[in-house]
Amino acid sequence: MTEHEHVSAGSGQQNLPNGSSSRRGFRWGLYLPLILLALVVVGWSAFWFVARSLVGQGIDQAMAEARARDDVWTCAERSISGYPFRIEVRCQDVTLARNSPIGVVRLSSGPLVAIGQPHTPNHVIVQGAGPLRVQLADGQRIEVRWDLAEASRRTRSGQLERLSLDVRKPAFSLTRPDGTVSTYVAGQFEGHVRRNPARPEVDKAQDLFVRIARMSAGDLDALLGDANPSDIDMQATTTQADLLANGLTPAALEAWRLASGKFDLTRFVLRKGLKLIEATGTFGLDDARRLEGRIEPAAANIDQFAGIRLRGGAMDFASALSGRPQPASPDGARPLPTIDIRGGRVGFGPIRLPLPPLQPLY
Repeated sequence: MTEHEHVSAGSGQQNLPNGSSSRRGFRWGLYLPLILLALVVVGWSAFWFVARSLVGQGIDQAMAEARARDDVWTCAERSISGYPFRIEVRCQDVTLARNSPIGVVRLSSGPLVAIGQPHTPNHVIVQGAGPLRVQLADGQRIEVRWDLAEASRRTRSGQLERLSLDVRKPAFSLTRPDGTVSTYVAGQFEGHVRRNPARPEVDKAQDLFVRIARMSAGDLDALLGDANPSDIDMQATTTQADLLANGLTPAALEAWRLASGKFDLTRFVLRKGLKLIEATGTFGLDDARRLEGRIEPAAANIDQFAGIRLRGGAMDFASALSGRPQPASPDGARPLPTIDIRGGRVGFGPIRLPLPPLQPLY
Protein backbone atom coordinates (compact mmCIF):
# COMPACT_ATOMS: atom_id res chain seq x y z
CA MET A 1 0.00 0.00 0.00
CA THR A 2 1.36 3.37 -0.93
CA GLU A 3 1.87 6.06 1.60
CA HIS A 4 -0.97 8.04 0.07
CA GLU A 5 -3.36 5.10 0.34
CA HIS A 6 -2.28 4.43 3.90
CA VAL A 7 -2.95 8.05 4.90
CA SER A 8 -6.31 8.00 3.15
CA ALA A 9 -7.33 4.80 4.90
CA GLY A 10 -6.23 6.17 8.24
CA SER A 11 -8.19 9.35 7.65
CA GLY A 12 -11.29 7.35 6.85
CA GLN A 13 -10.98 5.36 10.04
CA GLN A 14 -10.58 8.53 12.06
CA ASN A 15 -13.64 10.24 10.48
CA LEU A 16 -16.00 7.30 11.10
CA PRO A 17 -16.62 7.97 14.83
CA ASN A 18 -17.23 11.66 14.10
CA GLY A 19 -19.90 10.82 11.54
CA SER A 20 -21.61 8.41 13.93
CA SER A 21 -21.71 11.09 16.65
CA SER A 22 -23.28 13.53 14.21
CA ARG A 23 -26.00 11.04 13.35
CA ARG A 24 -26.75 10.40 17.06
CA GLY A 25 -27.04 14.16 17.68
CA PHE A 26 -29.41 14.44 14.73
CA ARG A 27 -31.61 11.66 16.10
CA TRP A 28 -31.68 13.27 19.56
CA GLY A 29 -32.88 16.54 18.04
CA LEU A 30 -35.55 14.59 16.13
CA TYR A 31 -36.96 13.01 19.29
CA LEU A 32 -36.63 16.01 21.59
CA PRO A 33 -40.02 17.60 20.65
CA LEU A 34 -41.74 14.25 21.24
CA ILE A 35 -40.08 13.90 24.63
CA LEU A 36 -41.11 17.44 25.60
CA LEU A 37 -44.65 16.74 24.42
CA ALA A 38 -44.76 13.57 26.50
CA LEU A 39 -43.58 15.51 29.56
CA VAL A 40 -46.29 18.13 28.99
CA VAL A 41 -48.95 15.43 28.67
CA VAL A 42 -47.77 13.69 31.83
CA GLY A 43 -47.60 16.98 33.73
CA TRP A 44 -51.05 18.12 32.54
CA SER A 45 -52.54 14.72 33.35
CA ALA A 46 -51.13 14.89 36.87
CA PHE A 47 -52.50 18.43 37.22
CA TRP A 48 -55.96 17.33 35.97
CA PHE A 49 -56.18 14.40 38.36
CA VAL A 50 -55.09 16.58 41.28
CA ALA A 51 -57.76 19.15 40.29
CA ARG A 52 -60.32 16.36 40.02
CA SER A 53 -59.46 15.18 43.52
CA LEU A 54 -59.70 18.73 44.91
CA VAL A 55 -63.12 19.21 43.29
CA GLY A 56 -64.40 16.02 44.90
CA GLN A 57 -63.03 17.10 48.29
CA GLY A 58 -64.62 20.54 47.83
CA ILE A 59 -68.03 19.02 47.13
CA ASP A 60 -67.76 16.78 50.19
CA GLN A 61 -66.77 19.76 52.33
CA ALA A 62 -69.65 21.90 50.99
CA MET A 63 -72.12 19.12 51.80
CA ALA A 64 -70.67 18.78 55.31
CA GLU A 65 -70.99 22.54 55.88
CA ALA A 66 -74.57 22.40 54.61
CA ARG A 67 -75.37 19.60 57.05
CA ALA A 68 -74.00 21.78 59.85
CA ARG A 69 -76.68 24.34 58.85
CA ASP A 70 -79.33 21.58 58.86
CA ASP A 71 -79.39 21.62 55.04
CA VAL A 72 -79.11 18.14 53.57
CA TRP A 73 -77.84 17.76 49.99
CA THR A 74 -77.64 14.54 47.99
CA CYS A 75 -76.06 13.96 44.58
CA ALA A 76 -77.04 10.53 43.29
CA GLU A 77 -74.50 8.60 41.19
CA ARG A 78 -71.96 11.41 41.33
CA SER A 79 -69.17 11.22 38.78
CA ILE A 80 -66.28 13.53 37.89
CA SER A 81 -64.94 13.35 34.32
CA GLY A 82 -64.02 15.62 31.40
CA TYR A 83 -60.34 14.73 30.90
CA PRO A 84 -58.24 16.32 29.46
CA PHE A 85 -59.47 19.92 29.32
CA ARG A 86 -62.59 20.09 31.50
CA ILE A 87 -63.88 19.07 34.89
CA GLU A 88 -67.45 17.77 34.67
CA VAL A 89 -69.36 16.87 37.82
CA ARG A 90 -72.53 14.91 37.07
CA CYS A 91 -75.41 14.01 39.35
CA GLN A 92 -78.18 11.73 38.15
CA ASP A 93 -80.51 13.63 40.46
CA VAL A 94 -80.14 16.20 43.24
CA THR A 95 -82.20 16.60 46.41
CA LEU A 96 -82.13 19.26 49.11
CA ALA A 97 -83.94 19.62 52.43
CA ARG A 98 -83.54 23.17 53.76
CA ASN A 99 -84.86 25.17 56.70
CA SER A 100 -86.64 28.35 55.60
CA PRO A 101 -88.84 31.04 57.19
CA ILE A 102 -91.91 28.91 56.32
CA GLY A 103 -90.46 25.60 57.53
CA VAL A 104 -88.57 22.79 55.82
CA VAL A 105 -88.51 23.08 52.03
CA ARG A 106 -87.72 19.94 50.03
CA LEU A 107 -86.31 20.22 46.54
CA SER A 108 -85.53 17.62 43.91
CA SER A 109 -84.14 17.96 40.40
CA GLY A 110 -83.35 15.78 37.43
CA PRO A 111 -79.82 15.25 36.03
CA LEU A 112 -77.34 18.10 36.54
CA VAL A 113 -73.85 18.68 35.19
CA ALA A 114 -71.41 21.33 36.44
CA ILE A 115 -68.63 22.20 33.98
CA GLY A 116 -65.37 24.00 34.72
CA GLN A 117 -61.76 24.10 33.58
CA PRO A 118 -58.79 23.21 35.79
CA HIS A 119 -57.01 26.50 35.03
CA THR A 120 -60.13 28.67 35.69
CA PRO A 121 -61.70 27.19 38.84
CA ASN A 122 -63.48 30.50 39.58
CA HIS A 123 -65.88 30.03 36.64
CA VAL A 124 -68.44 27.22 36.65
CA ILE A 125 -71.33 26.51 34.26
CA VAL A 126 -74.26 24.34 35.38
CA GLN A 127 -76.75 22.73 33.02
CA GLY A 128 -79.91 20.96 34.15
CA ALA A 129 -82.40 18.73 32.39
CA GLY A 130 -85.20 19.12 34.95
CA PRO A 131 -87.85 19.01 36.08
CA LEU A 132 -87.38 20.91 39.34
CA ARG A 133 -89.87 20.02 42.09
CA VAL A 134 -90.30 21.88 45.38
CA GLN A 135 -92.41 20.75 48.34
CA LEU A 136 -93.21 23.62 50.72
CA ALA A 137 -93.88 23.18 54.41
CA ASP A 138 -97.47 24.45 54.07
CA GLY A 139 -98.36 21.71 51.59
CA GLN A 140 -97.96 23.71 48.40
CA ARG A 141 -96.04 22.10 45.53
CA ILE A 142 -94.06 23.78 42.77
CA GLU A 143 -92.89 22.21 39.53
CA VAL A 144 -90.72 23.90 36.92
CA ARG A 145 -89.97 22.49 33.46
CA TRP A 146 -87.97 23.98 30.61
CA ASP A 147 -86.43 23.34 27.21
CA LEU A 148 -82.94 24.55 28.20
CA ALA A 149 -81.52 25.84 31.47
CA GLU A 150 -77.97 27.06 32.06
CA ALA A 151 -76.41 28.88 35.00
CA SER A 152 -72.98 30.53 35.15
CA ARG A 153 -71.14 31.45 38.37
CA ARG A 154 -67.96 33.50 38.50
CA THR A 155 -66.08 34.37 41.69
CA ARG A 156 -63.05 36.47 42.55
CA SER A 157 -61.02 36.08 45.74
CA GLY A 158 -63.70 33.78 47.08
CA GLN A 159 -66.47 36.37 46.61
CA LEU A 160 -69.32 36.21 44.09
CA GLU A 161 -68.56 38.38 41.08
CA ARG A 162 -71.42 37.39 38.77
CA LEU A 163 -74.20 34.79 38.70
CA SER A 164 -76.36 34.35 35.60
CA LEU A 165 -79.33 32.10 34.80
CA ASP A 166 -80.82 31.61 31.35
CA VAL A 167 -83.95 29.45 30.96
CA ARG A 168 -85.66 28.86 27.63
CA LYS A 169 -89.42 28.24 27.64
CA PRO A 170 -89.88 27.79 31.39
CA ALA A 171 -93.22 26.44 32.63
CA PHE A 172 -94.00 27.06 36.32
CA SER A 173 -96.94 25.49 38.14
CA LEU A 174 -98.07 26.00 41.74
CA THR A 175 -100.41 23.43 43.29
CA ARG A 176 -102.15 24.52 46.49
CA PRO A 177 -103.32 22.20 49.28
CA ASP A 178 -106.92 22.54 48.06
CA GLY A 179 -105.91 21.21 44.64
CA THR A 180 -106.13 24.47 42.69
CA VAL A 181 -103.28 25.04 40.24
CA SER A 182 -101.75 28.25 38.90
CA THR A 183 -99.62 27.98 35.77
CA TYR A 184 -97.12 30.45 34.33
CA VAL A 185 -95.42 29.90 30.97
CA ALA A 186 -92.82 32.17 29.36
CA GLY A 187 -90.68 32.29 26.28
CA GLN A 188 -87.52 33.12 28.23
CA PHE A 189 -86.28 33.93 31.72
CA GLU A 190 -83.00 35.73 32.37
CA GLY A 191 -81.56 36.55 35.78
CA HIS A 192 -78.23 38.13 36.69
CA VAL A 193 -76.60 38.95 40.02
CA ARG A 194 -73.39 40.96 40.21
CA ARG A 195 -71.48 42.93 42.79
CA ASN A 196 -72.33 46.62 42.55
CA PRO A 197 -69.15 48.49 41.56
CA ALA A 198 -70.53 51.95 42.45
CA ARG A 199 -71.48 51.37 46.09
CA PRO A 200 -68.95 51.50 48.97
CA GLU A 201 -67.42 48.16 49.88
CA VAL A 202 -68.95 48.40 53.36
CA ASP A 203 -72.45 48.16 51.77
CA LYS A 204 -71.64 44.74 50.29
CA ALA A 205 -74.20 45.59 47.62
CA GLN A 206 -75.22 43.29 44.80
CA ASP A 207 -77.35 44.16 41.78
CA LEU A 208 -80.17 41.96 40.52
CA PHE A 209 -81.49 42.03 36.94
CA VAL A 210 -84.51 39.96 35.87
CA ARG A 211 -86.19 39.77 32.48
CA ILE A 212 -89.20 37.61 31.63
CA ALA A 213 -90.39 37.57 28.03
CA ARG A 214 -93.78 36.53 26.62
CA MET A 215 -95.21 35.29 29.91
CA SER A 216 -98.72 33.82 30.01
CA ALA A 217 -100.33 33.68 33.44
CA GLY A 218 -104.01 32.99 34.03
CA ASP A 219 -104.01 34.73 37.43
CA LEU A 220 -102.54 37.91 35.96
CA ASP A 221 -104.90 37.76 32.96
CA ALA A 222 -107.89 37.66 35.32
CA LEU A 223 -106.47 40.43 37.53
CA LEU A 224 -105.97 42.90 34.68
CA GLY A 225 -108.63 41.62 32.29
CA ASP A 226 -106.16 41.13 29.46
CA ALA A 227 -105.03 37.87 27.83
CA ASN A 228 -102.00 39.36 26.05
CA PRO A 229 -98.59 37.93 27.06
CA SER A 230 -96.55 39.98 29.52
CA ASP A 231 -92.98 41.25 29.49
CA ILE A 232 -91.33 42.04 32.82
CA ASP A 233 -88.08 43.92 33.47
CA MET A 234 -86.75 44.41 36.99
CA GLN A 235 -83.60 45.93 38.47
CA ALA A 236 -82.79 46.02 42.18
CA THR A 237 -79.90 46.35 44.61
CA THR A 238 -79.52 44.45 47.89
CA THR A 239 -77.17 45.73 50.56
CA GLN A 240 -75.38 43.35 52.95
CA ALA A 241 -76.09 40.70 50.35
CA ASP A 242 -73.20 38.48 51.46
CA LEU A 243 -75.22 37.55 54.53
CA LEU A 244 -77.84 35.94 52.26
CA ALA A 245 -75.35 33.95 50.18
CA ASN A 246 -76.40 30.63 51.73
CA GLY A 247 -80.13 31.23 51.25
CA LEU A 248 -83.04 32.98 52.95
CA THR A 249 -82.81 30.97 56.15
CA PRO A 250 -84.08 32.44 59.44
CA ALA A 251 -80.50 32.85 60.69
CA ALA A 252 -79.42 34.60 57.47
CA LEU A 253 -82.45 36.92 57.47
CA GLU A 254 -81.85 37.85 61.10
CA ALA A 255 -78.18 38.65 60.40
CA TRP A 256 -79.29 40.73 57.38
CA ARG A 257 -81.84 42.64 59.50
CA LEU A 258 -79.33 43.38 62.25
CA ALA A 259 -76.91 44.68 59.61
CA SER A 260 -79.65 47.08 58.34
CA GLY A 261 -79.82 45.32 54.99
CA LYS A 262 -82.15 46.84 52.38
CA PHE A 263 -83.69 45.76 49.09
CA ASP A 264 -83.92 48.75 46.73
CA LEU A 265 -86.23 48.21 43.76
CA THR A 266 -84.82 50.69 41.27
CA ARG A 267 -86.94 49.66 38.28
CA PHE A 268 -89.97 47.44 37.70
CA VAL A 269 -91.82 47.49 34.39
CA LEU A 270 -94.67 45.18 33.37
CA ARG A 271 -96.08 45.49 29.86
CA LYS A 272 -99.19 43.57 28.88
CA GLY A 273 -100.63 44.61 25.55
CA LEU A 274 -101.28 48.37 25.95
CA LYS A 275 -101.27 48.10 29.74
CA LEU A 276 -98.26 49.33 31.68
CA ILE A 277 -97.31 49.11 35.36
CA GLU A 278 -94.14 50.67 36.77
CA ALA A 279 -92.77 50.80 40.31
CA THR A 280 -89.81 51.67 42.48
CA GLY A 281 -89.42 51.02 46.19
CA THR A 282 -87.35 50.09 49.23
CA PHE A 283 -87.88 47.15 51.60
CA GLY A 284 -86.40 45.84 54.82
CA LEU A 285 -87.42 44.04 58.02
CA ASP A 286 -88.69 45.76 61.16
CA ASP A 287 -87.91 44.82 64.79
CA ALA A 288 -90.78 42.32 64.76
CA ARG A 289 -89.23 40.55 61.72
CA ARG A 290 -92.05 41.77 59.46
CA LEU A 291 -91.70 43.22 55.98
CA GLU A 292 -91.62 47.01 55.90
CA GLY A 293 -91.07 49.58 53.18
CA ARG A 294 -92.78 51.62 50.50
CA ILE A 295 -93.60 51.28 46.82
CA GLU A 296 -94.03 54.16 44.38
CA PRO A 297 -96.26 52.76 41.59
CA ALA A 298 -97.42 54.21 38.27
CA ALA A 299 -99.72 52.85 35.60
CA ALA A 300 -101.22 53.45 32.18
CA ASN A 301 -104.25 52.02 30.37
CA ILE A 302 -105.41 49.99 33.38
CA ASP A 303 -109.18 49.80 32.81
CA GLN A 304 -109.87 46.72 34.93
CA PHE A 305 -108.51 45.36 38.18
CA ALA A 306 -109.68 42.16 39.91
CA GLY A 307 -112.89 42.14 37.89
CA ILE A 308 -113.74 45.77 38.70
CA ARG A 309 -114.06 48.12 35.74
CA LEU A 310 -111.98 51.27 36.17
CA ARG A 311 -113.10 54.24 34.16
CA GLY A 312 -110.85 57.19 33.48
CA GLY A 313 -112.32 58.96 36.50
CA ALA A 314 -111.24 56.15 38.82
CA MET A 315 -107.67 56.36 37.56
CA ASP A 316 -107.77 60.15 37.90
CA PHE A 317 -109.00 59.77 41.48
CA ALA A 318 -106.22 57.32 42.28
CA SER A 319 -103.66 59.68 40.76
CA ALA A 320 -105.06 62.54 42.83
CA LEU A 321 -104.64 60.45 45.99
CA SER A 322 -101.01 59.85 45.16
CA GLY A 323 -99.89 63.24 46.38
CA ARG A 324 -97.37 63.07 43.53
CA PRO A 325 -98.75 65.40 40.86
CA GLN A 326 -95.85 64.78 38.51
CA PRO A 327 -96.69 64.44 34.83
CA ALA A 328 -96.92 61.05 33.21
CA SER A 329 -93.69 59.24 32.37
CA PRO A 330 -92.48 59.10 28.75
CA ASP A 331 -94.32 55.77 28.49
CA GLY A 332 -97.57 57.38 29.63
CA ALA A 333 -97.64 55.93 33.16
CA ARG A 334 -99.25 58.19 35.75
CA PRO A 335 -98.23 58.14 39.45
CA LEU A 336 -100.51 56.24 41.83
CA PRO A 337 -100.72 56.45 45.64
CA THR A 338 -97.70 55.24 47.57
CA ILE A 339 -98.06 51.76 49.02
CA ASP A 340 -96.71 52.06 52.56
CA ILE A 341 -95.97 49.02 54.73
CA ARG A 342 -95.39 49.91 58.37
CA GLY A 343 -96.06 48.15 61.65
CA GLY A 344 -97.54 45.17 59.87
CA ARG A 345 -100.18 47.32 58.11
CA VAL A 346 -100.52 48.26 54.44
CA GLY A 347 -101.55 51.76 53.38
CA PHE A 348 -102.58 52.99 49.93
CA GLY A 349 -101.89 56.70 49.99
CA PRO A 350 -103.87 58.12 52.96
CA ILE A 351 -106.06 55.00 53.10
CA ARG A 352 -105.19 52.08 55.36
CA LEU A 353 -106.29 48.90 53.60
CA PRO A 354 -108.53 46.54 55.64
CA LEU A 355 -106.11 43.65 55.39
CA PRO A 356 -105.01 41.23 58.13
CA PRO A 357 -101.78 42.36 59.85
CA LEU A 358 -98.59 41.05 58.31
CA GLN A 359 -96.98 38.20 60.22
CA PRO A 360 -93.26 37.85 61.05
CA LEU A 361 -91.31 36.15 58.29
CA TYR A 362 -89.46 33.93 60.77
